Amino acid sequence: MALSNELREARCRNLVDAAHALIRETGSTGFSMVQLASKAGVSPATPYNLLGSKGEVLRRVIRDEFESFEARLAAEPERPPLDRLLHAVDLVAVHYGAEPDFYRGLFNAVLGAQATPSRAMMQEEGLVLWGQLVRAAMASGELETMLDPAALTGLVLRTIGSTVEAWLVEDWPHVRFAKELSMTVRLLLLGLVSKERFNAIRHEVEALA
Repeated sequence: MALSNELREARCRNLVDAAHALIRETGSTGFSMVQLASKAGVSPATPYNLLGSKGEVLRRVIRDEFESFEARLAAEPERPPLDRLLHAVDLVAVHYGAEPDFYRGLFNAVLGAQATPSRAMMQEEGLVLWGQLVRAAMASGELETMLDPAALTGLVLRTIGSTVEAWLVEDWPHVRFAKELSMTVRLLLLGLVSKERFNAIRHEVEALA
């Protein structure tokens, strides 16, 4: 008998939750589909029958993480667009710092040489999320429009990504990670902020240095 859509999705949800738990426990995405099935309390064939491949499992984990971050950002108080963009950057460190082993495991996998599909998905999701924030700040006049919004979004993402990679590779403490992440993005944007915001952002950078 075929599963109803609701039951199928509930079982998929159980598997993805089990993947989250395995990454948290091991700090790695190196689990097998058999280990995933055992963690979820299902037969070894079930992950393949429902999700098809480990790549699809990781794709759903990544989507979950973006949805979690988006929900966290949406729950924050309203701010002017540039402040919202900068606060989102600061929130990345808070979000990752709450579960460092999980995010180290996830990002080590995404940055690996064989992780092209997962990395591409993370980039696509990032361009959507951060693109909205960048475009809003530009539309408000708080950021100059000398760059195309997509180009600036790419620069912001690469700045965040390189700081996350340094956190992983050099095993920075959370305090340094949060500080460097906040400072590097502000330095990137300092040459593009409006005259009205320049001094305030400069003082923030000086306080972080």
